[in-house]
Amino acid sequence: MILIADAHVNTAKGPHHPFFRMLHALGKTGEKIVFMGDIFDLWIALPGYEQTVHTRFLAWCRRQKIRREIGYIEGNREFFVAEEKREAFSWATDRAFKADGDGNLFCHGDRINRRDRNYLRFRRLTKNGVIKGLLRILPGGPFFAEAVKKHLKHTNPAFRNRLPREALLDLLSVARSSGIRRVFVGHFHQEAFFEQGGAQLHILPDWMRTGRVTRFDPRTGRVTHLPWQALSEGRLPRHQHLPPPPFPGIKMG
Repeated sequence: MILIADAHVNTAKGPHHPFFRMLHALGKTGEKIVFMGDIFDLWIALPGYEQTVHTRFLAWCRRQKIRREIGYIEGNREFFVAEEKREAFSWATDRAFKADGDGNLFCHGDRINRRDRNYLRFRRLTKNGVIKGLLRILPGGPFFAEAVKKHLKHTNPAFRNRLPREALLDLLSVARSSGIRRVFVGHFHQEAFFEQGGAQLHILPDWMRTGRVTRFDPRTGRVTHLPWQALSEGRLPRHQHLPPPPFPGIKMG
């Protein structure tokens, strides 16, 4: 299974050409893929708001889901993807957490820190049926999209510098009590690792800054972070486990 988080693809300044080269490399593998959110710098999945990169990505997912499982978890920069584009994936969700029934839990991570009230308020105000209905009928979609993007940069500056240790440990404790053995989290743009009573929580690297993806082998439980280029070079490590950095002192790049 390949996990990809926080690519923040942006046609104006983001790494969209390498991203699609990575998708081409992924197409040569047969593993399940989970997109862990914030794959695009902004994605409002409604007519008039989408760009070529979104339609190109959806076409790739439709082709690939015929031969493998393709999952998608909405991040804080994606709006209405699960509702409007579900058919492009094996599964898609806008919920905070997705359990696979085999002891693994996947989440983007933007709702973990309940102290981040400004962002959570912004999320409630923008991700709802009323706003969705208004966006369908109001003109000026691109202007709205830019306003949303700018506001997202300022909703939680005080909470982007350090991981919310207490909230993450609480999540791991609750997950462990529910029979979850591994939790995978994006959003925080850094690698980190927690273990508690035999249960593990892995915070995934952001693809945008590192170009790294995560490979998880459900049979062995091994988790490895590696450059996406290794996918096409046949260097997917099946036996090597490289633990991510410990938590204390890590800051976002």
